Amino acid sequence: MSTDPLPHAYRVLEFDLVRSRVAEHCETEMGHELAERVTPLFNPKGIEELIAETDEASQLMDTDSVPSLGGLRDVREAARRAAKGGTLDGVSLYRIGVSLGVMRSLRTVLRGKSDGLPRLCAMVEELPEAPKTEARLIESLDGDGEVRDEASPALAKARQAKKQAASRMLDRIQSYVSGKTREWLSDAVYTTREGRYVVPVKSEHRAKVRGIVHDSSASGHTVYIEPDDVVQLGNALRQAEGAEKAEIARILDELSSRVGADGDAIAHGVHKCGEIDFIFAKARYGHAVNGCIPKITGGHHLRIVEGRHPLLDPSIAVPLFIHLCDGHDGLLITGPNTGGKTVSIKTVGLFVLMAQCGMMLPAREVDLGPFTQVWADIGDEQSLQQSLSTFSGHIRNIANALQQLVPGGLVLLDEVGAGTDPAEGSALAKAILLSIQESGGKVMASTHYGELKIFAYNTPGFVNAAMEFDLKSLRPSYRLIMGAPGASHALRIAERYGLPKAVLDRARDTAGTQHQEVSAMLERLEEAQKQAQRAQGQYDKIAHRLKQVEAEAERKLAEAKEAKAKARAHAAETIEDTLRELRLEANEIFETLKKDRRPEAFDQARSKLKRLQERGGSSAKGLKPEPMLEKAAAEVHKGDRVKITGHTQVGTVLAEPRDGKVQVQMGMIKMSFPASQVERADAEVAVPKAVYRENLGLKKVQSASIELVMIKMRAEEAQEVLDRFLDDSILAGLPNVRLVHGKGEGILRKITHETLRRHRGVRSFREAEPNEGGAGVTIAVLT
Repeated sequence: MSTDPLPHAYRVLEFDLVRSRVAEHCETEMGHELAERVTPLFNPKGIEELIAETDEASQLMDTDSVPSLGGLRDVREAARRAAKGGTLDGVSLYRIGVSLGVMRSLRTVLRGKSDGLPRLCAMVEELPEAPKTEARLIESLDGDGEVRDEASPALAKARQAKKQAASRMLDRIQSYVSGKTREWLSDAVYTTREGRYVVPVKSEHRAKVRGIVHDSSASGHTVYIEPDDVVQLGNALRQAEGAEKAEIARILDELSSRVGADGDAIAHGVHKCGEIDFIFAKARYGHAVNGCIPKITGGHHLRIVEGRHPLLDPSIAVPLFIHLCDGHDGLLITGPNTGGKTVSIKTVGLFVLMAQCGMMLPAREVDLGPFTQVWADIGDEQSLQQSLSTFSGHIRNIANALQQLVPGGLVLLDEVGAGTDPAEGSALAKAILLSIQESGGKVMASTHYGELKIFAYNTPGFVNAAMEFDLKSLRPSYRLIMGAPGASHALRIAERYGLPKAVLDRARDTAGTQHQEVSAMLERLEEAQKQAQRAQGQYDKIAHRLKQVEAEAERKLAEAKEAKAKARAHAAETIEDTLRELRLEANEIFETLKKDRRPEAFDQARSKLKRLQERGGSSAKGLKPEPMLEKAAAEVHKGDRVKITGHTQVGTVLAEPRDGKVQVQMGMIKMSFPASQVERADAEVAVPKAVYRENLGLKKVQSASIELVMIKMRAEEAQEVLDRFLDDSILAGLPNVRLVHGKGEGILRKITHETLRRHRGVRSFREAEPNEGGAGVTIAVLT
């Protein structure tokens, strides 16, 4: 929890607990620190920016996987030290490398989304880009900051030399405890003294082991000797260790220099990531409490729809509906004890503070006209004692607020004027409320004083509100009813808790007829207001449902339009495929005529072309797209270049239009179209043209079918058709084709794959994906 001093109002509203809950959603220590220290802004533009940032983070969380910032560490001080020429330790350098990787991932996710997330994108543009430094740090260091062998060839060589030296020394010292010298030792083990390996030699054999004596036993019976040959090997090991340390120091110095080149930028980037982390923490907190983004409007007011106190269990918290200072200066809440007045006041205060920090609010909808200050005097409503000292404390808090209040400031008062004589307290409360109004402030207060209820009713700028009380169960419902004062229900509550009837009757007699009539009137007014609120609630639900139905209807209409457009596009594509097949057959007829000039061949060709034309006309009628709205027929004449609705090709008008029909030559095919579907192709219109290959000086066809269906063909027939189809497709310049051979016994599939393997015009082929037809289809890529 934050230890920074908070204003009195923030403390009594328990704003520090809200900050801590937001901080729990931070992933970095920098973000956590910002969350624990955040205080509200009172500048409307600044507040709008904060809320817009949180809104962007919330949107991104709804649509993308946001990279974790958990690996980011506070390396700002280390980066600045490196920038000044200092050498960093391995742990600091590794953390900087990881932090650079986190910043890179964040920048990658947000880059290119400036249209929808301009503020977050602007923030990540301030993050450093140092991919080479990042890679060098990560490959050179491990998580414990130890320098890896891969950091440099010299380090790997030094460590290998050190390993070999250590191995030789251990082998040699081991030979003393396991060889012929074993009997000279007091124990068959070796140990260390002052970092040197020694063997425990019996005193009487001391002369037999040449070396340096490092220690002796307390009894003097054993001396610890480092043999001369072990000394030499140990020196070699120390030398290897020295070389390793020197290379490590050089590497750390080199890495620190790399970091130092971008040190200030890295420090700034880490700070900026802390701010981004805090923004995302506010969004995560908002999602966790099922919160909303507050809408900022003009003026100084607050409207809450289904708001819940941020620190209460949402499963038991009663939603709050309130319009504070909406067209007035003050709201006076009355009602029974333990009825929820204090909770309502605290909810309002926390919502204002949270919203003006850019936080999401646990409510369905919130409109805020930012306030310029927040003051609060909230006592312990559970206390049964209100002494003079307590009254003095309240007055001191209120006096501070009145002395420093500026226009647009919000003052929250719980049980205003309580703790003293009712007559004096009521008069003082009126004066306080009027003073706040005259200073341009806004006030929300609670009270039990009947005179204040009348005051709020009769004074311009003030309005009453009541905490609902169920007269049947004699329990508070904790719901706020706007527009009507509430009765205290003291006698009814006393009756519920078992106060004797005689005492209650005497109290009613003492209260007097006028007081009882006023209480009864307030109860009736409260019940009427409750019924009106229920009616309003039903209306709001119906209106909300109507909006949902309208939105659903608009969505379905849009889907229907999209489906219609897709159907038309599909129909046009089907027509084009059919025409390609017809053109291909026509081209085959013409190529046959090139080879066979006999009269009989010409007669056969004419007959085939006639049947082909009839077939084309029939296919066009059957595949005609859904008719569109009729449009005025364009004036076209013989020889004009025209475009046909639903077709991509440009054709030529063969004759003057007649009976609303236009005869058009499209490639090899002559067809008639309604005049309403024909329009002149202007010179500016770019007509898509396919690039075709030449074959013996003849163009093949403008386009060809990209699919061949061989199902139910005999093997010989399929082979012949497949060869011709591949040749024609290659000549037509198709990039790929779809071969439908089916699954069956796999004979056609085998023929297809063998043909594709040997055909020079096939670059590659593959089995179709499940959504493309699966094992019954092969996709071939042509050269």
